[in-house]
Amino acid sequence: MYHRLVIIFFLVWSMLPAIAQQDEIALSPLLKSKRTLPAVMQVIDTYYKSPSTLARIGTKNAERSYKHWKRWEYWWSSRVGPQGEFVNVSEKMSQALGVQQNRKLSAPSSPDAVESVSGNWSLVGPSATTGGIGRVDRLAFHPTNPNIIYAGAAGGGVWRSTTGGLTWTNITPDIPCLGISGIVINPDNTNEIFVLTGDGDSDTGGLVEDFGYMRFSIGVLRTTDGGVSWQKLGSFPGTSSTVIGYRLTMHPTDHSILFACTNDGLFRTTDAGTTWTNVCDNGRFFNMAFKPGDPQVCYAAGRGGPNNRAYFWRSTNGGVTWDSTVVINNQINNPTSRIDLAVAPSNSSVVYILCGGIPDSGQYKGLYRSNNSGVSFALQSNAPNILGRKSDGSDNASQSTYDLTLAVSPTTSTNVLVGGVQVWQSTTSGLSWAYKGTGIHDDIHELAYNPVDNKIWAATDGGVYSSTDNGTTWTSHFTDMSIGQFYRMAVSPNDFNDMIGGLQDNGVKQRVTGNSTFDAIGSKDGYCVGYDAIDASVYYSVNNSEITRYTGNGTNSGNITPPNVNLSFFTNMAMHSTQTGAFFLASDTFRRITNNGATWGLYSTITPNMPLGGWYLQTCPSNSTRIYMAGGAAYNSTGAGTLRRSDDGGFTWPFGTMILSNNPGFPSSFPKITCINVNPTNSNQVWVTFGGFMDGVKVYSSNDAGLNWTDRSGSLPNVPINCVVLDNSNNAYIGTDNGVYRKSSTVNDWVPFYNNLPYVPVTDLVISQVDNRIRAATFGRGIWSSDLYSPCPLNISVGGSLVGQDFYEASSDVTTFSTVTGNVGTKVRMKGGAGVKLIPPFKALTNSDFKATIGPCESGLVQLLKSDVTDSTLLAPNLWMKPPAGLNAIVENVVFNNQQVVVTLNTRVAGSIELVLTDIAGNVVEHTPPANIAVGKTQKLVNATGLNPGTYYVQVIHNHRQEHLQEVDIH
Repeated sequence: MYHRLVIIFFLVWSMLPAIAQQDEIALSPLLKSKRTLPAVMQVIDTYYKSPSTLARIGTKNAERSYKHWKRWEYWWSSRVGPQGEFVNVSEKMSQALGVQQNRKLSAPSSPDAVESVSGNWSLVGPSATTGGIGRVDRLAFHPTNPNIIYAGAAGGGVWRSTTGGLTWTNITPDIPCLGISGIVINPDNTNEIFVLTGDGDSDTGGLVEDFGYMRFSIGVLRTTDGGVSWQKLGSFPGTSSTVIGYRLTMHPTDHSILFACTNDGLFRTTDAGTTWTNVCDNGRFFNMAFKPGDPQVCYAAGRGGPNNRAYFWRSTNGGVTWDSTVVINNQINNPTSRIDLAVAPSNSSVVYILCGGIPDSGQYKGLYRSNNSGVSFALQSNAPNILGRKSDGSDNASQSTYDLTLAVSPTTSTNVLVGGVQVWQSTTSGLSWAYKGTGIHDDIHELAYNPVDNKIWAATDGGVYSSTDNGTTWTSHFTDMSIGQFYRMAVSPNDFNDMIGGLQDNGVKQRVTGNSTFDAIGSKDGYCVGYDAIDASVYYSVNNSEITRYTGNGTNSGNITPPNVNLSFFTNMAMHSTQTGAFFLASDTFRRITNNGATWGLYSTITPNMPLGGWYLQTCPSNSTRIYMAGGAAYNSTGAGTLRRSDDGGFTWPFGTMILSNNPGFPSSFPKITCINVNPTNSNQVWVTFGGFMDGVKVYSSNDAGLNWTDRSGSLPNVPINCVVLDNSNNAYIGTDNGVYRKSSTVNDWVPFYNNLPYVPVTDLVISQVDNRIRAATFGRGIWSSDLYSPCPLNISVGGSLVGQDFYEASSDVTTFSTVTGNVGTKVRMKGGAGVKLIPPFKALTNSDFKATIGPCESGLVQLLKSDVTDSTLLAPNLWMKPPAGLNAIVENVVFNNQQVVVTLNTRVAGSIELVLTDIAGNVVEHTPPANIAVGKTQKLVNATGLNPGTYYVQVIHNHRQEHLQEVDIH
């Protein structure tokens, strides 16, 4: 096969929009033999810090290019093999799917089992949003019905609309959410659909590959029942594990013949995908098309050869053999980044070629037209710059390696539309141009006319759009298309239906309405997000290399990144658990931020060159002074990674046993640490997860704040583990690249917890025990929610007089023939999984408080209320058990000094305050009498004389309701 470069060169080269041609020439020989991420990044780090590089390309250009590489590094860092080698992630995930073919678990054998034993996931959203929803790369149309449209998402699989784009349904929920680079429908049997996998647009440059998450191809998939089931067809022979796709084309009359454009050549099948032949192996092919009315003549556009030049290929025997006698190379200033082609349906002799330019090295190379079926071409124009960002075409920007598309009107061969960053139209065969990018999301991956009604459709970084006037006006079409690629999320402590999340390409979005609509409140690429500890109407996000503060529930925002501070992309953020306006940042440095960003502290107490917090940062809900942090420079089993702990709010990070990854039980070799989390009521119980494909090193936990460790990997599949979350009983849930798993604190192994959850990487998890829900952020399918694991009786019968507070639930039916009295304080709740049956003589008297509902067990309905604290024990609340009104009183700081616990309270609502000191089991050991406390900060003392050393809890009772909890170490 011609010019097949080694793994890393296929992975990386021509992907970086900020790298000029001289960088390609200089880096190519240095990267050729590098097959691991550490080896590649060592070359990159050295190159961009070299004085000769800085002198040649300039400091600013070097910094911009280097930052792109670091973004690319982020994703691969948790998806390499045991030695840091690059692997075909899609293939690995497909192998995991082979082990677990049936993701929808069979019906429980026990009649007492409930669905939430294995999860009962449903979509939260966004299924409607402002701005954009997520990247779509390819489109396809039903041959006769204009209302049936197919869309291929970069990470969300294949979607179908039967309503002309008004609503969408995912038809690939149970296969790995691969990048979709081609879709074709058999016109003789529209239930037969072929899909080419492998995210080619990411591989060849621009924004998204810089941010990672490129998905390699596992070949072509086919359904014969309209998407109910899918089968993997034959492999492409002779390809590397890093093959990706660009386009899939079906022969217009013989529908068993298909062509697949890949980075490893042009492949042809004559048996509907059972076997494939590489009919043209000269490099990378972007598109292929047949001459209208004459399928013996066909065209292909690609790039390759010894000088990596643009090629136009032509076949006169139906694609069996190809030649490139039309040398586009000599007509344009090669090399070019990418080319595309389109034929004119209304004039079979007309072919267009669009040639993109080298990014940051000049404008696009031009649009060419052939009037003789591709025998010769003439340049139509190469100005204005229709591939740039400015609406007048006056800039020299280009990201055509990432998105480049061309479409010709079905009725007029002179009407041409081009998509790059934005959309342009020519009605003069490309001699002149008009800007058509108003009202459509930037970054256009495909423009296509629906041949049934001639409407133009666009696949963009934000979703799907259409136009009936050739792009003058655009209509968005992504309702129900939940393809959001979330990095992180946070749930409001005041209302668990409200949440914020950071997305690739689509900034920061918030949900404040309780439905599936999310509002765009931040731009660029959103990463870490978090709510203020005290005022949940204030929140923060990391956007690329900036920090944004939002106020008024997202109605206002401002950049609070201080001047002269260079933050890394993917800087980790963790919110202070008790102080308003305070949070922490970590990457190659560690910073503490107070006063809403007005004051920044840089802490450098860690020995220089030691790994810091570039992997993960975690604060503790029950211990505001404890922080866990992980970082490292390499990502294989021999890499230098460090997990550490601070017990003074990050002011110091001691060595010795505080380097937790050196302590007994921790793996001696480990890949990247992807997440750290703690039991919300016990910061000593800490868990960590690992990325990569190092079998058996997946999850570890400690019960003594990291001094000793236990391997919790069990029988987990060998896939990256992205996140972990604990409930207040130390039951663990993990998010992986193939769904969610649960482990009980009393059981040694993991069980699947992904019923109804799409097969998609889960990047973040949040538990809210007040409503008994777990929420999952995914990279490609939005945010989902499920009941927590909740066993309960199948049926229950209730009779007699009911008075006071009563709660009854069953997984199936609650049957009652009781009387709910009207006494003051009577509050009765009933919930059945199937129903609540009110059987005569049931009655609820006047002034009674009775409510019945249908829903799964253990999903809330009642809050903990205490009329006093005379009971011997109190239930330890956690971060997500704050009352709906917010924190009325909070423990801002707590220390043990001279046989007393000194508590600094921050009271937001004046009222009666009691402090209760309990041991770790919840037994009350000291209790202060009620005292009326005004709004503001107050210091109170709790006697701790004679108590045994250990961890205790200070609990705040405000107006007879538990409000907050913090740990205190008595010694």
